Amino acid sequence: MMKKLYLLPMLLVSLFGCNKKEVIVLDFDVKPEKSSYKVGEPVNFLITGNPDQILFYSGAEGQKYVYKDRTQAQSDNITLEFATNRRYGSDAQQPQSLRIMASQTFAGTYTTAGVNPADWTDITSAFTLSGIQSTDLAYVSSGVVNLTTLASLGFTLDKAKPIYFAFKYTGTTGTTQPRWWVNKFDIKTTTTDGQVLPVANITTAGFTSVKVLATSPVSWTFGTDNILKYQGGAGTVGSNQVWAISGGLSLTKVQPDKGIALKNMSTRMDSYQNTYTAAGTYTVTFVASNVNVYGESKTIKEVQVTIVP
Repeated sequence: MMKKLYLLPMLLVSLFGCNKKEVIVLDFDVKPEKSSYKVGEPVNFLITGNPDQILFYSGAEGQKYVYKDRTQAQSDNITLEFATNRRYGSDAQQPQSLRIMASQTFAGTYTTAGVNPADWTDITSAFTLSGIQSTDLAYVSSGVVNLTTLASLGFTLDKAKPIYFAFKYTGTTGTTQPRWWVNKFDIKTTTTDGQVLPVANITTAGFTSVKVLATSPVSWTFGTDNILKYQGGAGTVGSNQVWAISGGLSLTKVQPDKGIALKNMSTRMDSYQNTYTAAGTYTVTFVASNVNVYGESKTIKEVQVTIVP
């Protein structure tokens, strides 16, 4: 009896000790196979250990670990560039058929009554519009314009407020109304440390066609080819005033940089290749982790890679 009383605590310790659950301590390391590569040459990263998960940040724009939580960026260099293709019609008969407008007081009501021209500033003279082209493929860049420099046109940008843009089309019945296509609309901000970050493009700007002249027979369209189109029409087509108005765009809100998930716990990875398209020195970050219901073990490894022309 005395012997059994003596062994019982030992037995309990043994049983519970064997069933203890915990996170497996992470063993992980990574290094490039060599320190320098050429542009376009696959960089081979050698991986040791077998973590459940690996997240990869290449160090290129949009994939920098240091900016994984950044949602706001301040800048005095916020630019707009678009590209247009114009066909048919003439300036003499259809003058100023396309204008680019900006507003920070538009209420966001996309109806005939909701668009008050007094809320908008014509900023067209800061940009270049296409002349009449002979093919559908000939697009003309507007030039890259800093939106903070338009005070002379009557538009002073408030970076804290959303901004709306509109392509204003005007056509008069009686002569051929021009056709205008827009295949590029890029807003970018350059941060104080020189990073160029996308704010919006032609697919994310959210353009909506609004007939400011309610009887306008033609509308702006946006199709799967990602081209904003106004088709104009022959001399028999009725008069038009139709605006393609963007959504309200925040000029300081940016997307956090994102990593690429390389593996999960069901796969094993001993190497990974990534190709860089521009020369430079990149800070590459691998975030490895083991995770279960009992906790997490994480390791962050940074390596430098030099890419030469």
